[in-house]
Amino acid sequence: MAEKTEKSAEKAAEAAKIVRNHMFGSVASGILPIPLIDIGILTAIQLRMVKRLADHYDVKFSEQRARAIIGSLAGLGLAATAGGVLRMIVPGAAKALLGVGQLTVPAATTYALGRVFIEHFESGGTIWTFDAKRAKKTYDDELAAGKKVVEKSYAGVKP
Repeated sequence: MAEKTEKSAEKAAEAAKIVRNHMFGSVASGILPIPLIDIGILTAIQLRMVKRLADHYDVKFSEQRARAIIGSLAGLGLAATAGGVLRMIVPGAAKALLGVGQLTVPAATTYALGRVFIEHFESGGTIWTFDAKRAKKTYDDELAAGKKVVEKSYAGVKP
């Protein structure tokens, strides 16, 4: 029994590492002042993260299904913030007006997506059984937590 718990802890730690690495990689998408390219980079990073998590939990991956899930969850998360709305309307202006603080949004959304997928895969779910509406509350909670994680990750300096 202890061996199973130890393996579960190792698996969870490795999953958290996958999310953390992609979270920091997603900051690059917030740096680029080029509209649509930054969103494309962020989506690619998040798709790669979900694929790695699916592989980690031995879950069959579908890029098309993952794109739909990411679009529904992350799109709602970005739109929920004032910066996200401004960023969607005039991406370059959002970065100019909001400054470097806008860099927390891509990293926080990546963190939230990763945490939601970890919870789903650990409960035995698959990419096909994922219910975005049901996961929205968890995603919102993880998005708030992700913003704090990102801020702490910069050694007290808010990005």
